[in-house]
Amino acid sequence: MTDYSARLRDFQSPAFPSLRPAQLSTLEKYEELRIAAMATDIGIELPTGAGKTLIALLIADAALDRGLRVAYLTGTKQLSKQVLDQADHLDGLEVHHFWGKNYPAAQLLDYHQAQAVGVMNYWVYFNTNPRVEPADLIIFDDAHLAEQAIAGMYTLRIPRDSQGGAALYQSICEAILQVSPGLYPSLPAMRDGAAPRGNPPELISFVDWAAVSNGIIGEIAKSEFLANDNSARFVWKTIQHALRRCGVLVGPTGIEIRPYHVPTQTIQAYARSTERVYLSATLGQPGDIQRRLGTRTVVTTPRIESDPQRLGRRTFLFNPGTDAALDDATWQFAIDQVDAAGLHGKGRVAWLCASSAEAAEVAGKLEDAAYTVYRLQTGDDAAVDRWKDHDFAHLVTAGRFDGLDFPDEVCRLVIVPSVPAASTEFERFVVAYLGDAAYMRYRIGQRLTQALGRANRTPTDSAMYLGLDPGFGAILADPAVHAALGSDVQPAISEGLQLHGGSWAQVSEAAKKFWATHRLPLESIPATVPTRTRPGRRVGGVAQVESAPMEVTATTRLWLGAHADAAESASHAAATLNDSAELEHAAFWKYVEAHAYFDRQGPGDVERSRAALESAVAAAPQTAWFVRLQRTADGMDGSAPGGISHDRLFLAWDGWIREAGSKIAPIIASSRQGLRGTHEETVEALTVLGRLCGASANRAAGARNSGSKWAWASSVNGQRRIWSVQDANSTRIDRADINEVVGAAVEEQHLHPKSRVVGCHLTNTTELTAAAITAAANAHVALVHTDAALALYDAMAERFVAYQSASGAGSAVERGQARELVDPRLPPGDWLDELLSSENSELLQSIDVAEVFDR
Repeated sequence: MTDYSARLRDFQSPAFPSLRPAQLSTLEKYEELRIAAMATDIGIELPTGAGKTLIALLIADAALDRGLRVAYLTGTKQLSKQVLDQADHLDGLEVHHFWGKNYPAAQLLDYHQAQAVGVMNYWVYFNTNPRVEPADLIIFDDAHLAEQAIAGMYTLRIPRDSQGGAALYQSICEAILQVSPGLYPSLPAMRDGAAPRGNPPELISFVDWAAVSNGIIGEIAKSEFLANDNSARFVWKTIQHALRRCGVLVGPTGIEIRPYHVPTQTIQAYARSTERVYLSATLGQPGDIQRRLGTRTVVTTPRIESDPQRLGRRTFLFNPGTDAALDDATWQFAIDQVDAAGLHGKGRVAWLCASSAEAAEVAGKLEDAAYTVYRLQTGDDAAVDRWKDHDFAHLVTAGRFDGLDFPDEVCRLVIVPSVPAASTEFERFVVAYLGDAAYMRYRIGQRLTQALGRANRTPTDSAMYLGLDPGFGAILADPAVHAALGSDVQPAISEGLQLHGGSWAQVSEAAKKFWATHRLPLESIPATVPTRTRPGRRVGGVAQVESAPMEVTATTRLWLGAHADAAESASHAAATLNDSAELEHAAFWKYVEAHAYFDRQGPGDVERSRAALESAVAAAPQTAWFVRLQRTADGMDGSAPGGISHDRLFLAWDGWIREAGSKIAPIIASSRQGLRGTHEETVEALTVLGRLCGASANRAAGARNSGSKWAWASSVNGQRRIWSVQDANSTRIDRADINEVVGAAVEEQHLHPKSRVVGCHLTNTTELTAAAITAAANAHVALVHTDAALALYDAMAERFVAYQSASGAGSAVERGQARELVDPRLPPGDWLDELLSSENSELLQSIDVAEVFDR
């Protein structure tokens, strides 16, 4: 076995005189795994500041002595430079940096002949035309960052807002709707760009995708989108031959076409290596790193816990109420902290967004407010440097929670707009449809740990972290999420949880206290007296069995066209997950099994495919995913899907329950009275009513309207309702009242030209002037009496409460039983669109609502 202590002493480095106990223990365990267990993929998890880079360089040095070619991979040039700086202290270890067009021939030869370590970012090593030969040993530093580079090789994303992307997006949606008009209820709205951004993506059935893929190949190949996007052209060359073996997800902001898991083991840069080492401060579950990177099974060394005080002081404050992440009140709180940060040193702010769409929205709002904004795009490391050179500026990222270091005075304020639950359409699909997939909740805790470490790198650091999403409280109270949090961030999260359920004023007071004291030495701030601790109960929600090896094998074999092996591995993954009570997650892998049989197209394969789907839905709970599977199975024998389902409503309810949990009940109880309250109370109540009806609802503040906005996707198109509220002292509705809501509706129609926009005017009076009646009819305004709103509120609140109560802990079985209880009591068809329509009557009354629910 390698004696790493002796190896370090041989360098005679003043910077690294000896190994710390944690470093030595980790290296000894690594060597044991490498030799005794013959592990080819080894994960090493060490806290920030524990010296991971030195460990990796010593492993690389020993590998060179074994004649192995070594590639040290990082996520950014900045991180590569840190590796080079540390290597400078190890005299005799040759390290060469490769990037862009920097490939000096002599240095390439040193790397190829195992005389020097090649340091490069993931995109340099993993691409369709690499300039370096595959390594024998690959070191993945901040291993999660490799996902973007590797998955990017196989993911064709067609954004709605890209040049040529909108036309191609619409064309693909239209082709799918032609072959299966009833299976995807929100697809028409997404085709038209009218679905809310939070609408869950549609997973296109492999049956329907096979029916349209030949035509789609031609559409993509000749598209303006492909002509204008170099990276998309490279991806297209990679996946075109296996298009029918990919999963296809259509979301409101883009289409993703990709294998279910990345077939990394088919990439020469990975396949020709013999050893891989994965480094991270938050490595997480070995199975999940395998899922995310598509690797062989990863075996990890024992996790070393960190000392929270060793990384300075941090405060995590998050949304205490129900205001949406970028609503006025939430946004104003964030901007107040931006201004406070500017008064206490460098005013640099980092925004860690979950997706590109969210990052674009945040950047737009900041630019509208005249702030200097830098967007961190893939491959543009220089954006970070430009941001650091500016005293008062914002760095906006998408899907980047790791690999960015902001120590000292670089940054004192980090903002996380939404719960980091999903960064891709595939992840959004899993969150929405596969609610029992434990690995996704573990990822949330992992990403939060990463996010809350960006500006805390040394003992003298101090930073404030803000979570703007109202769902932070409920998700942090989830035991499975909490179990994945690093020990160093748990004190800050516990502090934030204490304020949850309070008011913005309380959170603002905590923020003022932080800014007033954050430069004081940590030891000068009184420590919180710990409460009595108890053993606690066993944490549920974290998978007790590991299906990742079978999942990765299934998708890799499907990609290669080895259909029988793919089907067998997918079936084993499903059985394993079923034993762990992850019923929806298990059924997804039965779906992949069915996909493998269907793609083979041999004698009896269509029947085998349908049988796999039928076995997944046999005696299954009636959650949205299982309903969708049954409809897919029915479609395989030519049966038309049934009537319009209520999937949208139940998915929206599930999301609300995940977001707010137990806080919903008092909100529903108190908001009802608001429909007869002040203007502010009425607008808030309308927003809650929208959530009860399954719409995306928020406060609308603008020059023309200070009411509520609702948005949802119906089976025909996108729906939007713009609410105005009659003055409580008014005794009649006249034309001026109608004009107010008409103006707001016209503005909304301009913003969303493909949506059906209806202005809704809420009133306590039944007296309408003739001019108001004519204006409402001509301008397509729906007039709604408060009694009707109350009747709708009562009907939907009663059904929602019944659903939430029956959902219990939120397992698939419980949610399925809850749906079976409530589904028959919901009106059929696109009832909400019909109810809030300007064509119904002069004034919607409670009797009209009762008729809809009595059908």
